[in-house]
Amino acid sequence: IARGLMDLPIRGWSLFNGARTSDAHKAALALRETLGKEQVLVGVGYSMGAIVLSNYVASYGESCPLDGAVSISGGLDMRYQEHFFRAQRLWQPMLAETLRDEFLLGKWGYRVKEKLSHDEFLRMMRASHVTEIDRYAVVPYNGFDSLDHYYREMSALGDIPHDSNGMIPLENHGKIHNVSVPLLVVHAFDDPLVTVRATSQNEGFMHPKNLVKTGKGNLILLLTKAGGHVGWPLGLVPTAEKWKWMSDVAMSFAQSVSSAKKNTREKLCTNHP
Repeated sequence: IARGLMDLPIRGWSLFNGARTSDAHKAALALRETLGKEQVLVGVGYSMGAIVLSNYVASYGESCPLDGAVSISGGLDMRYQEHFFRAQRLWQPMLAETLRDEFLLGKWGYRVKEKLSHDEFLRMMRASHVTEIDRYAVVPYNGFDSLDHYYREMSALGDIPHDSNGMIPLENHGKIHNVSVPLLVVHAFDDPLVTVRATSQNEGFMHPKNLVKTGKGNLILLLTKAGGHVGWPLGLVPTAEKWKWMSDVAMSFAQSVSSAKKNTREKLCTNHP
């Protein structure tokens, strides 16, 4: 659960923002200490949680205490989200209203009013979609230079500059190459909220055949023709199965990670009795 959400209290002025990975790291360290080294620990993130999880695994590299991670309906390069106009027209307005009224004005209202300038606060009030709220509220509140700066800090691929065509060059050096545990990224091509271009593209470095070769080859992509955003409904009555497809994917991946860890441990014991 991200800080400040699900009625969690916040002390001080540091509210949630999608670029912060330190909270996830502290939670993972606490779980690892409690569970011990032998217990398999796999992180699963959905939507914004998926974005944070991918960025966390890439940013911390060998220091990540997880055994694996599953990112569902997130994105690896959120810079492309700034120009996802279909989402800004169709779905983001509904989310923006809830985000502004219940959190930025309701739960965190006095903090936001205190830190934003008069003009920034007015722009936030007039924002019609989530990207505008990020630009006019989240960016100035958290001290980012611009929306692009915020989205770069939020992304597992964000530290790699785009070329003149807005693409990531094939030859690059970034934190994505430091992913030290199996990372499964799941995204639907028809996702109406997070553009699939933030995860995969038809050419360049973000083509699936190139992405999966990053670092030690720990990045795995599962791209589906349909599924929507945190959806993948099953059957004629989707409510009957609810989120079974996503849950099955995450559990199957976690079990595979567990089996691989067990096999590695057995080999080490065999070679060093």
